[in-house]
Amino acid sequence: MKLKHKLILLSTSLFALPALAQGFYAGASIGYGNQQNLFDDLGSGTGYLMAGYRINDNIGAEYRFGGVNASNSEINPKSYNSLLLRASYELEQNFEIYGLVGITQANGYFWNKQTHVTSPSVGLGVRYEISDGLGVNAEYVSVVSARDYSLSAAYFGIDYRF
Repeated sequence: MKLKHKLILLSTSLFALPALAQGFYAGASIGYGNQQNLFDDLGSGTGYLMAGYRINDNIGAEYRFGGVNASNSEINPKSYNSLLLRASYELEQNFEIYGLVGITQANGYFWNKQTHVTSPSVGLGVRYEISDGLGVNAEYVSVVSARDYSLSAAYFGIDYRF
């Protein structure tokens, strides 16, 4: 392939990158929640980082990596990973409600040994877009709801839609 053709291909590819990024979003949230196991029922700080893709205006998929403040937790989960489907509905311009459903795996020391707990996750939230692409959100999520361990929390966060 000639250099001229390579440069044309490269330049058209670079102009297509913003179009490919449309639909992606990323953000972070902090919150406070309730952890339970067979012996303890504790309140603790929690938070997560997320990345997602909006398939259309109402449906998206996202990945979350989160953790719980271990300094005030005797239950001691190290982290959790969630894969979620997000369904949203715009009530007014810049204001939407959404629901979350998916699966989460919590990793940590449970029952005095390192193990993983996997369970369904569900949640409800609201998002307000404060400027083009930048939004704030509030949500309540049942992150893990297994028989021997559960984590539910209210989160407040910020995200950006590319």
